[in-house]
Amino acid sequence: MKHILFFCILFCTCSFGLQAQDKKTDSTADQIPSAFSTTSSGLQYKLIKDSVGVIYPETGGFITFWFEMQTSSDSIYDSQFSDPNPVGMPTPTVKHKQRIEEGFLLLTEGDSAVFLLNADSLYQNTFFRAVPEYIPANSTIQMIVKMSKVYSKHFVDSVMAVETKEVEDKIATKRIAYIKDSIVIQEYLTKHKLKGVATTGGVYVVKLASSKKKNPYIVRGEIVEAAYIGKLLIEGSEFDRSPQGTYFEFTVGIAGVIKGWDYAFLILKLGEKALILIPSGLAYGATGAGEAIPPTLHCYLK
Repeated sequence: MKHILFFCILFCTCSFGLQAQDKKTDSTADQIPSAFSTTSSGLQYKLIKDSVGVIYPETGGFITFWFEMQTSSDSIYDSQFSDPNPVGMPTPTVKHKQRIEEGFLLLTEGDSAVFLLNADSLYQNTFFRAVPEYIPANSTIQMIVKMSKVYSKHFVDSVMAVETKEVEDKIATKRIAYIKDSIVIQEYLTKHKLKGVATTGGVYVVKLASSKKKNPYIVRGEIVEAAYIGKLLIEGSEFDRSPQGTYFEFTVGIAGVIKGWDYAFLILKLGEKALILIPSGLAYGATGAGEAIPPTLHCYLK
């Protein structure tokens, strides 16, 4: 009776991971040309490889890339070049001059370049942390970037539109199912002349027998034992029950059972007997549960 929730994310923003490496070796990038170019803001860079890409990064787009960090003496202390998965992030906005974010905007898909960056500015404005002890303050850092994919704002917007439509459709489907469930539950209560107490999400609890003792209400986090019979509300077919003479043990309110149980047991006292009418969205939803419980069907437990 546990719920499992799956997330699908098309794009993930990853931060740069920097770790010291006590080694000195040649860069895994192509041979770096001798002359640097300078942008109007003062960012120095060398284009290592000018590829056939034609789309430059733009605000609202998305980029993926590999990078390598070197000290001014060409000592590599962090490299992502061997990782099959590039770093990915939304196209950055340039808020400070001479930042690597400005450098990304110069590269199209497949381009490679090396940038000269001030260590203090890089760590403070881009990595948002102190300069590591093994990097001299105000020293020059060489950052080599290999651009992988450049996604336009139009492409990102189209993907987000599809995802938004899917989410809206799911919400609409759940809303329709909830309305239908509510009607069925009310018709069941009316037909059987029952009076139920509504809880969160449209669960109804009909108390059939009170406790002989003045027990307190069950509280969230309390471990309880319950004997139960589960049936589909419309069909009336039984899909589950606790074995004769035994009890099912669970902790109330921690999503260890279907949500309908968590909501219903919070208005019950120990020793009470109740009929619980649960809408499909708080039971087994659009996926159902095996062959016994088809998708989006109401159920009741008692």
